[in-house]
Amino acid sequence: MSFKVSQETPGTVTVVTSDEPVEVVDTWTPLLVADEGADDSDKSFTVPANYYYQVLWIWVELTTTATVGNRQMTIELQDDSADVIAQWRAGAVQAASLTRYYCFAPANADLMAFRDTSFLMTPIPPTLLLPASYVVRVYDSAAVAAAADDMVVQLMVARRAT
Repeated sequence: MSFKVSQETPGTVTVVTSDEPVEVVDTWTPLLVADEGADDSDKSFTVPANYYYQVLWIWVELTTTATVGNRQMTIELQDDSADVIAQWRAGAVQAASLTRYYCFAPANADLMAFRDTSFLMTPIPPTLLLPASYVVRVYDSAAVAAAADDMVVQLMVARRAT
């Protein structure tokens, strides 16, 4: 017995009595979305029209200026109305005049201190599926030197057309 997804009624499965194979195509493509511009510690990535993103991991490199204050790296999800729908904060803060590396990914340990003085891991859920117009925002939620600190963000997603 085979199964076939109905084209007339999305989300339904029709039982086909023949033993002919049915091809199911669900194509996800890995894509690295990056912003490596300087003088900015607040960056947003919008899912383009006609696509879904599944967030696989987020890599952040933050180099802070001499401006005194503790930076708090934060990952935020916003819906298509700019409402915050989820947020994750790194387990440690970053002081002035330092470079630190952050990895936000599923199954990460939730570190409360930097490993080897500069590396921090923070877990995120493994099922971050975002439709078109949703936003992933990466920023220093303390906004200590938002226009002066240098932040590089690399976001690995699996992308699928809608």
